[in-house]
Amino acid sequence: MNEPGRRRYSIEAPPKWDRGNAPTILGIDLGTTFSTAAAVVGGKLRFALDERGEACIPSVVYFGSNGPPLVGERADKMRISDPANAVWGVKRLLGRSKDSPAVRLLDATSNTKLRALPGDEVGVIARGRDYGAPEVAAMIIRYLRERAEVRFGTKLKHAVITVPVAASQRTRDATQLAAKMAGLEVVRIVHEPCAAAVAAGLQDFRGQRKMLVYDFGGGTFDVTAIEQNDTDFRVLSSGGDDCLGGDNLDEALGMSVINHLWKVYRFDANRDIIAKARIERQAELVKRALSSVPETHFRLEKVCTVGGRPQDLDLKISRSEVEPLWQELVDRTLRITAECMLGAKLRPQDLAAVVLVGGTTFVPLVRTSVARVFGSPVSYEADPQTTVAAGAAILAGDLARLEAA
Repeated sequence: MNEPGRRRYSIEAPPKWDRGNAPTILGIDLGTTFSTAAAVVGGKLRFALDERGEACIPSVVYFGSNGPPLVGERADKMRISDPANAVWGVKRLLGRSKDSPAVRLLDATSNTKLRALPGDEVGVIARGRDYGAPEVAAMIIRYLRERAEVRFGTKLKHAVITVPVAASQRTRDATQLAAKMAGLEVVRIVHEPCAAAVAAGLQDFRGQRKMLVYDFGGGTFDVTAIEQNDTDFRVLSSGGDDCLGGDNLDEALGMSVINHLWKVYRFDANRDIIAKARIERQAELVKRALSSVPETHFRLEKVCTVGGRPQDLDLKISRSEVEPLWQELVDRTLRITAECMLGAKLRPQDLAAVVLVGGTTFVPLVRTSVARVFGSPVSYEADPQTTVAAGAAILAGDLARLEAA
């Protein structure tokens, strides 16, 4: 847990621009599972979109045998057919050594080979070549920049980028290096919960209050107690687990399916990297579906071969069946949140609001558990997956206007 202290939006002074010539500054949320970029263009918040028209870009890079690496949705599809050369979760590697818990977790759950590099850094091996973590992260950031340039019709050279409150200086430096390699100068590094608070419109408040930002993303969980005095946000306490995220919910559901295949067909999907990758991918889709409907089907064609005959999988899955698989994971976030509250010397009744951020907060079990424990007004953003990037873009827009004024 971090010690309390005054922590504002940023850590560095911005460059000076010519009066009246403020550039468009890109706000970037580099996520473990998804990444998003946005900017204030013509007074309106706009997101960079991929070929599907989606703002949430899978944080996946695929190294094919020919041509440049693929990034985003096309790379994510290759995780199923060629998982050994698809790199995901690179955010876990930035600024970390090979023996750190986050790196060990990625090593255990990913088919990508990791290697210790000079300077106690971690890289990945794809197609027989070493790539440093900032180099891979730069490919994702560059893709976001290029998609934003197409959508906004302007060249982008500056960015505000977000990091977790608990990010070490090495992680911040590695993130900034990745942006530089992608052709962007980082003019602000912003704490993710502060960006989320801005996106939720909390910066419009005048007065003093305390709030909690509960950020349950795809690969990590972070919680931050914030005190607001007018437009000044102060971090009182923070905590988190960079080995806990929505991916763990996917793994729990996927493992139940793997166990089913073993019981019915004596097929061990853990020994088949293609089958396991397909199951994990489908588990994520089923999890998302169960956030809006009480039950759905877990379907995979030709998931295994038994007696020379391919077998299809079609299981009816309900929320009531999967929630017991996920409850312990959600309870872990609540225990970390309670520790954060103790660190800030806060009680639930001291909070003006609890802001839910991150794609995993779409899960009904998460929302009901947080509301039950804290009883404070819970703020559900329209799209919690894009909240952090939106906040970074709003801050970037304010910065550009102030510097040109």
